[in-house]
Amino acid sequence: MAGFIFVRKFIMSNFSNQQQALKSSITKGAIIGAGIIGLIIAGLAYWLLGSQGSLIRSGGAVLAGLGIAALVYKKTMASGAAGAKCAKCSTAFSVSRSDRQEILVKSQTKEERKTLDNGDIEITSWLEELYDVDDTYRCSNCSDLSHKTYQTSRKRNEETQVQSLTDKKFGTASKGNRKSKSSSKNNDI
Repeated sequence: MAGFIFVRKFIMSNFSNQQQALKSSITKGAIIGAGIIGLIIAGLAYWLLGSQGSLIRSGGAVLAGLGIAALVYKKTMASGAAGAKCAKCSTAFSVSRSDRQEILVKSQTKEERKTLDNGDIEITSWLEELYDVDDTYRCSNCSDLSHKTYQTSRKRNEETQVQSLTDKKFGTASKGNRKSKSSSKNNDI
């Protein structure tokens, strides 16, 4: 046991501060994800073993939760470590994002209309922007650069207004017609 701790400390001491921070970030995400999924599985197992005795029920829930949590932790760490490993020099936890450039490709105003239960119309408008994104990743060991290019969209200046049926565009007759339609739907159900 002492040898394992020594080897672990020796391996971890060879990491730079940046590598150590990246590894800690990946480990933290893996622990949180594994803990949440493990708790959900433990609760589900406890519920499914409801007809068993309390010892079997509790033990089964703990074993199922811990087993799944360990599996999720292992898979998440392997995935995170593979993504943070340099393809050129194979150094673990060495790749991190060093630059990000966003170029606005298109911007357009969009609108969505929704009829409310009382017949009023809710109008939501926003500005949708489409960006080309170029993320640059650098290896802290060999300084190799890699790029990831993709598109993303963002909503800006979202505003919602409610247009009442009593506005000049709508007469009171249409309000009555809408109410009768909605009430007839309720009767059919």
